[in-house]
Amino acid sequence: MLSKKELFSIPNILCYFRILLVPVFVYVYFVVEVGGNHLISAIILFVSSISDFLDGFIARKFNMITELGKFIDPVADKLTQIVVAVVLMYTYPAYVWLVTIIVLKDGMLLFAGWYIFKKTGRHLAQAELPGKIATAVFFIVSTSLIAFVVPAYIASFMIYTTIVLMAIAMGYYGQGLYRLYGKG
Repeated sequence: MLSKKELFSIPNILCYFRILLVPVFVYVYFVVEVGGNHLISAIILFVSSISDFLDGFIARKFNMITELGKFIDPVADKLTQIVVAVVLMYTYPAYVWLVTIIVLKDGMLLFAGWYIFKKTGRHLAQAELPGKIATAVFFIVSTSLIAFVVPAYIASFMIYTTIVLMAIAMGYYGQGLYRLYGKG
């Protein structure tokens, strides 16, 4: 049973807030904003990104890390990431590759990670540097493409750079899972 202190810790409240921003982002992007002007959507995504940084910072700085937070933070991260990528596929078709990599990477981490944990009792660290870099670049690129009119060749460069970084992160996590499996 979760305590009130754990349920209502500031970092966990920030995670709930991020999850609630996901449908707001989609609604604003597709219904409220018309044409190519998506500044409000970009602001929503920026606020979500800042709250993601703050929840982790506060949890570590003030020793507010909870078991619920360890679960809900990655859920909020992945939900936001996949929804943003799917939404941007409508404007930037190359985002389909990002959606594919996100689904493959997270599916690998979920299913292979669960199997390896059941077999060995070990699991990967929450997030490693290549994954953090890829995620940060994803949100910077996505927010920029939503907020500004970017020339097609620059947008393509930004998107394909993000795809490469996500693929590198996926490979890094795959190697980590393989090493864990080998130790079992």
